[in-house]
Amino acid sequence: MIIKKKFNNNVLMSTDYKNREVILIGNGLAFNVKPGEQVDESKIEKVFRLEAESTPEEFIDFLENISAEQLVLVREIISYGEEVLDFKLGKHLYLSLNDHIENAVERHQKNQDISNPLLWEIKQIYPTEFQVAKQALTLINDYYSVELSEDEAGFIALHFVNAQQRTEKMHQTMQIPKIVKDILVIIAYHFNQELDTSSLSYERFLVHLKFFAHRVITNQDFPSSSMTMLTQLSQAYPKVYSCVEKINKYMNDTQGITISDDEQFYLMVHIQRVLDN
Repeated sequence: MIIKKKFNNNVLMSTDYKNREVILIGNGLAFNVKPGEQVDESKIEKVFRLEAESTPEEFIDFLENISAEQLVLVREIISYGEEVLDFKLGKHLYLSLNDHIENAVERHQKNQDISNPLLWEIKQIYPTEFQVAKQALTLINDYYSVELSEDEAGFIALHFVNAQQRTEKMHQTMQIPKIVKDILVIIAYHFNQELDTSSLSYERFLVHLKFFAHRVITNQDFPSSSMTMLTQLSQAYPKVYSCVEKINKYMNDTQGITISDDEQFYLMVHIQRVLDN
């Protein structure tokens, strides 16, 4: 591989064996080298292919304007995320995460920190991504000598959630914990009781709500069940069915969708299990 362009001591551009432009990242990969020389492939840690449909100019502009130290920070956070999540994260996370970090630090330095109203839900729904975000927060605070709050970790976690999706946009990802939170509030008020958040049934219900919300915002089909079973369940548990009707109205008012009979059945099953604890 031949060096086409050098961005800093750790990043350069080359072409792969199919003559496709690639961005190569590695510690000291581009140190003391020039365009036209051979790439020391033993130092390559990350490879990004600049496909035409992936707006390569935006990524190149990002590399040209970010400091080497900042890039090391973002790369360390993302590498840790890939290890914990066991998932290959794309180059767009470098852009969105760096933008978020810069904005968060700037807000903090101006005493304009913002609270995260969905922090609890993010912790519960995305515990692994939140673990990654907590480590990211430690690295960010150390690098910038600041003390960003745990609220910021919640926002960062959503970047890692979004980076693992193929069809979801960031604004859609942010809707999921909001939908889950609102449904849990509806249930708590309807039955006038606090739900046992430590129970296995509650954990399973959260997982169900997460995928339910994901299906809603991505317009995916709901799983199939029997209408007869829904009728029988609604007769056996009329108060639970009444609660699901409220959830259905909420989804219709906020998302413009009517929950199918199939999904209503699954919601009733999960709600009743949580109440039984």
